Amino acid sequence: MRRWSATLVLVLALAGVTGCSSGSSHSRATPSSSASWDRIGTPLNSAVPAAIRDLTFTSSSGARVSLAALSGHVVVLSDVMTLCQETCPIDTATVVQTARAEAHRDSRNSPVFISLTVDPGRDTTTQLRAYRNLFAPPPANWQAWTGSARNVNTLWNYFGVWRQRVKEDPGPAPRNWRTGVPLTYDVQHSDEVFFLDAAGHERFVLEGAPYAPTGTVPKALRKFMDSSGISSLEHPASTAWTQAQAEAVIKSLQ
Repeated sequence: MRRWSATLVLVLALAGVTGCSSGSSHSRATPSSSASWDRIGTPLNSAVPAAIRDLTFTSSSGARVSLAALSGHVVVLSDVMTLCQETCPIDTATVVQTARAEAHRDSRNSPVFISLTVDPGRDTTTQLRAYRNLFAPPPANWQAWTGSARNVNTLWNYFGVWRQRVKEDPGPAPRNWRTGVPLTYDVQHSDEVFFLDAAGHERFVLEGAPYAPTGTVPKALRKFMDSSGISSLEHPASTAWTQAQAEAVIKSLQ
């Protein structure tokens, strides 16, 4: 992998990761939306190579897509799994709220928000389309992508997103919220949101679960979340990033 966060690795080792959690500890403090965004994430200035930007994926609408095709736009790229019971619903809710807040901008150069799966085997276009529609109405500037395992893994390996496929815990298996089919495995993964500027340079990274008001997570996903996920939602970490901070990063890149 291209980049690892030493802090994240230490947290994973000490706390252990379950489901798709980042392993963050939680407090009852609600993060302030006015906190300084540059104290939360990691600023960068690294050109994403053509070999990564040219990788092709498929959107939930069935369209062929790539990062290269979004040249001229700020891109907000997040890792996601539609069958995550922990932090992904919170991540997605905050990304979607940010996308809605940015939707008023000129479409020719407005930010584009992408949720790319870490579980391409189950996150088909049909599954992603249903996931996207849970956030009704889904903003037009938010896309959900899947693709071949090779391309998905190549991109996430480049950006340094940690992933590990594991068997489901013993006991009654959780069921796909869309199909009702029992789940046989989970994908543990780190949580990051990457900000690329209009020239295709990686400029900023936010790590860990954000603060999301409870009402922004769709009911179907809230019902699907496990106790750890509900705890993350109701008791966010004091270091959780916010929609306001994501918007501040975007503004700095325009």
